[in-house]
Amino acid sequence: MNTVNKLLISAAAALAMTATAVIAQEQSTAGEHKFEKAEAYYKECKAATSEEFAAIKDKIKAFTDAELMAETINDPEKLAALSLVVNDPHTIHVMANCATEPVMWETWMKNGTDYSKITSAMAKAMNPAGMMKWMMAPMNPALWTAAVGHMDAERYTKWATAAGNPTFYKPVTQMADPTWYETRAKWLSSSESYAPVTQMFAALVPSTSETKEAAKPAE
Repeated sequence: MNTVNKLLISAAAALAMTATAVIAQEQSTAGEHKFEKAEAYYKECKAATSEEFAAIKDKIKAFTDAELMAETINDPEKLAALSLVVNDPHTIHVMANCATEPVMWETWMKNGTDYSKITSAMAKAMNPAGMMKWMMAPMNPALWTAAVGHMDAERYTKWATAAGNPTFYKPVTQMADPTWYETRAKWLSSSESYAPVTQMFAALVPSTSETKEAAKPAE
């Protein structure tokens, strides 16, 4: 009997672990889906590859998460590394296109209405350890290396090439296509799109039952 119980307990534990892993994977996938289009936009650029996008993906995540951006701003080395990534026409092409996608609007809205995330971001931005790093920044060789990287002639050649590529102007030219507005208008007109905002204000307003309970005279 004890053996049977042990087997049942082991099986239950295994199922629980499997379920947890599946849920975690689904949550991770849901959080990553915004980057599917980002990679596609990146590969629209001349000579751009998936490997190059993978190399910058973790850095540009800062533009989708307030806490990550706060950590980046608080650390001069991380901010310098991000500046090098942004000083690239391929990255700008991705960011400009993604900024017009409803999935990104939803991401930013959730970031701006999540009190716990906002509080955490503020705490990370004011981390004393990071402030000490900024005080020592002028003596940090990594920052000077990043500064020199911005003056790389190859970088400016890349910008000149992008300026002559019609695809680089897609974020503007695609607005002439009436079908471009369909998904965006649908998102803007849906009440579900503004759920994070309504939930934020709902959390500030006491429920009707609580109000009635508070107004009830003491016996």
